[in-house]
Amino acid sequence: MPAPDFTLPALTGERVQLSHYRGKVVLLDFWATWCKPCRKEIPYFAKLQKNYRSRGLQVIAISMDDSPEPVHSFCNRIHLNYPVVMGNADLGELYGGVLGLPVAFLIGRDGSVYRKHAGATEPAVLQKEIEDLLRGSH
Repeated sequence: MPAPDFTLPALTGERVQLSHYRGKVVLLDFWATWCKPCRKEIPYFAKLQKNYRSRGLQVIAISMDDSPEPVHSFCNRIHLNYPVVMGNADLGELYGGVLGLPVAFLIGRDGSVYRKHAGATEPAVLQKEIEDLLRGSH
């Protein structure tokens, strides 16, 4: 299934459009500042971004918080190395409904959704799937 395209404002002010990342493997992370499992995954996602950026990985965080203020505060404290955008229920619906958090989607270089992970995901599982996608195994 092709990943639904979107254009959303990042916390830094620029606009992030998913289709601009075609040709890369994208880890799309739906999360919120009030979600403990979400906050626990973020340092690992930052490590994945650092380790695999040069091979074509791009992590994009979609905050499902009600307002950007807590997201700004949280992100200023941890200095993320990937874009954070503000999501909404409509975007969640495009992705089949994001009812609980976290939810992560792995999107292949061709723009298709390869895997959906509902709930916190074991780092080793994500790493293997990312490496497979970066190699072109799927």
